[in-house]
Amino acid sequence: MMEDRYYIQHLTEQVFLIRERQSADREPGPDDRIVRSFDVRQDAYLFVGNVNARQKKLDEHYGHWAQRAIGER
Repeated sequence: MMEDRYYIQHLTEQVFLIRERQSADREPGPDDRIVRSFDVRQDAYLFVGNVNARQKKLDEHYGHWAQRAIGER
């Protein structure tokens, strides 16, 4: 089963970071790009669910991890 590209890191009780794994071959780690932060847990989970669904559609169309669902800021 393919792991999601974007995941939530619980930084503190009220800070949730959305991070992007560097590659499909690596486990989540400290060098992964921080995409966004939330202070409400539910918002973080809704966001990461939506962005991973969008990423899966991009992967189906362009190839696995060829495009990012969230661009650089």
